[in-house]
Amino acid sequence: MRKKGVISEYLPWILIALAALAIMMITIFVLKGKGISLIDKVKDLLRLG
Repeated sequence: MRKKGVISEYLPWILIALAALAIMMITIFVLKGKGISLIDKVKDLLRLG
């Protein structure tokens, strides 16, 4: 009974983390497809901030 509560407590966070990871992977593949380096993109964002 205790394990079921722990799993249901952490399940939303696990799903959010998986969704964020999937979005990051898709973004990296899209940027590589366009020939834009991800590191350069991050540097540009840090310069603006």
